Amino acid sequence: MEQTEEKFHIIQITQFDDELILQIDSLLDEGTVWDKIEGEKFLKNPDNVLLAAFWDKTTVGFLTAYRLQRFDKRKAEVLLYEIGVHEDFRRNGIGKALIEELKKWAKEVEADEVWVLTNKSNAEAVALYQSVGGVTESTDEQMYVLKV
Repeated sequence: MEQTEEKFHIIQITQFDDELILQIDSLLDEGTVWDKIEGEKFLKNPDNVLLAAFWDKTTVGFLTAYRLQRFDKRKAEVLLYEIGVHEDFRRNGIGKALIEELKKWAKEVEADEVWVLTNKSNAEAVALYQSVGGVTESTDEQMYVLKV
C-alpha cells in the first residue's frame, strides 16, 4: 500500500529493521519506545496496521490502528490509536495523507468506519480530524481506564 506525493510517500510497514525502529522511536510520545518482540507481534496480526510517512528516506510520521471485529452486519470498525508527525514536517499534509491511507486500509479489511479519541484541548488533533471529515457524534463521551 503506497501513496506517492510530491514531497513524501506512505507505506504500510509489515516488518522492521533496526534503523526504522529508531526513526519511529523518535516520533513516539516521550518515554515510549518500540519493543522488538511486541512490535513483531503487532505487525504479524492482520487486524493491526502501521503506516509510516517518509520524506526522502527519513521517517517523518506514523499511524497505528486496529481493526475491531463486530458481531453484527457492520462487520468491523477501525480504531485509529495513534498518529504522530515530526514537528518540523507538520502542516505539509502528512497527517491527512496518513489518515486517508488508513481509510483505504479500513475498506480493504471490510470496516465501515474509522474512529479516534482525542481531547478537546488538543486543538491540532481536533483540526486534523475535522479536516479529513471527522465529526463528533456526542459531547457526552468519557473514557474510563481499567487497570488489569
